[in-house]
Amino acid sequence: MESNSNDNYVLVLEDRTEVKNEQEVGKLSVVSGVDDKGNLKTTEAIAANQAAFLKFNNKDGLLKNFMTNFLKQFNNPTHFGLYKVVADKVEQGVDNLRTMLQNREKPENKQQLAEMGVPFEDYLPQQKNATAIDESKVDWKQLDDLGLSRERLEQSGELEKLLNWQKSNLLTIAVPIGDTTIYTEARLAFRTDDSGNIGLAIHPLRKEPQLDFPYMGYKFSPEEKEQLLATGNLGKTIEVTPKNGEPFSAYVSIDPQTNEIIALRADRVNIPKEIKGVTLSDTQYKDLVEGKAVKVEGMTAKSGKTFNATLQVNAERKGIEFIFGDNKSLRERQEHKHKQQQGVPHKLCGLELSEKQREALDSGRTLYLKNMVDKQGQPFNAYVRMDKEQNRPRFYKWNPDKSQKSGKVEAVAEEHKTQVAVNNHGKTNEATKHVNEPLKTGQTQPTAAQKQKQDENKQKKSRGRKM
Repeated sequence: MESNSNDNYVLVLEDRTEVKNEQEVGKLSVVSGVDDKGNLKTTEAIAANQAAFLKFNNKDGLLKNFMTNFLKQFNNPTHFGLYKVVADKVEQGVDNLRTMLQNREKPENKQQLAEMGVPFEDYLPQQKNATAIDESKVDWKQLDDLGLSRERLEQSGELEKLLNWQKSNLLTIAVPIGDTTIYTEARLAFRTDDSGNIGLAIHPLRKEPQLDFPYMGYKFSPEEKEQLLATGNLGKTIEVTPKNGEPFSAYVSIDPQTNEIIALRADRVNIPKEIKGVTLSDTQYKDLVEGKAVKVEGMTAKSGKTFNATLQVNAERKGIEFIFGDNKSLRERQEHKHKQQQGVPHKLCGLELSEKQREALDSGRTLYLKNMVDKQGQPFNAYVRMDKEQNRPRFYKWNPDKSQKSGKVEAVAEEHKTQVAVNNHGKTNEATKHVNEPLKTGQTQPTAAQKQKQDENKQKKSRGRKM
């Protein structure tokens, strides 16, 4: 049979579940799709059913997704065989296939069947090495040279992402150039080189996406540029050719944080037939595989609530993204992401921050935080305020707000209100009245020594002037 590598093809299924011997040919039918329950649908291999055939092409990622879902349905896929047949010559192709299967042990037939067949082992789930990066193999000096420390990355929550092979959010890095240091923003990621060594990949912030130049050999049309700038996703797959590499079909998106153009191999994206409890229709599934935006209703969140969203493959996220509400433009997404990443971490020195605490820090307020852990593993308390220019938290032994003209202290823990009121505002309460020295952390009652001084002061005032 002639090669069909550049043509549309269909999959012919050989069902051998009821054959009586190795030489017998199983039932042959053409794959027509998947029903609402995820079950495989087939139809008779005749020209009259041409419109019902599910067609594939080597330039798209539909086959990989189909095979992933196909293999989930069968405990023993070896009872089945799948063969590629040119779409516009189905009847002739199936007749030829049947002839070869009847004598499948002949060397010439065996070779031809191997070329036409779809090997299941290529699509069976692979055991992935998803373990985090061994910190001892990381060259921390690379980060130190960029003005980043392990402690700072841990405090901001970015270290966990990096050690799990993910990109960080935008970070301020210092790039030494001669006697000058340039400060810029970039996303970082750990990657391995050809020798297996772990290195640092730097994705610098760009002013705007470079869409006027060829990208991996592909030149974007005006319509494609407009689509990328409008949504951040190209909305289809294209063939790109990396330097010194083979061409491949890819989804293309723009990183909203850095404006970098990102390509994702289509054959590495697994699109499930069922998403969040909703089985996609054949049309929805096909559109999603092709890179289009698909509206899906009635999905179920982990909380049990149903929701609607637009789904689309995003190359930067390496999978499907959920777009809620109106399909926001790339610029709106960038502004939203920038607002989300203002530097307020979820964890500070081992202390999980609540959303209210993060909102308070983001608004510029000062918080007194307890039970943080320092580099030596010792617990400590401190005042914390965000440094907006450096996009990082600052720690203070004393409340930095007391140096302001208003002398106002905000967001102080309940057990420190007495201390702050007396020390910083000169206020009193009954328990600490006449205590002239600063109160200790969390102190709301006078010490024994302070109580004695209080009594002495009261006695002096009560004696009055002798006549």
